[in-house]
Amino acid sequence: MAKETKIVKGGFRATLALVISIIALILSIVAYTATTREEEFNVHIKNLQTSLEKMKQESSKQIEKLRDETGNVLEKLGKTVKKKQDTETQEKQAKQ
Repeated sequence: MAKETKIVKGGFRATLALVISIIALILSIVAYTATTREEEFNVHIKNLQTSLEKMKQESSKQIEKLRDETGNVLEKLGKTVKKKQDTETQEKQAKQ
């Protein structure tokens, strides 16, 4: 009988190359998905910054309006108090 010969397809080097290429493929897929997520994250951040800037401008307008209204009310109150004091002073002077 003839010796059976073992046919080796590829060998160690081919197996090592296959393992390395599979690892490289997995790493490239992970890097691609991470980059895609990062781009989506950057777009989301820009949208949030835009909306935050709009809110800041609206808040500034509302605060300015509130300051003006408060100033007007305090001015009217001051005039009313001064008139009342002047009236009381005149009444006291009239009684004397």
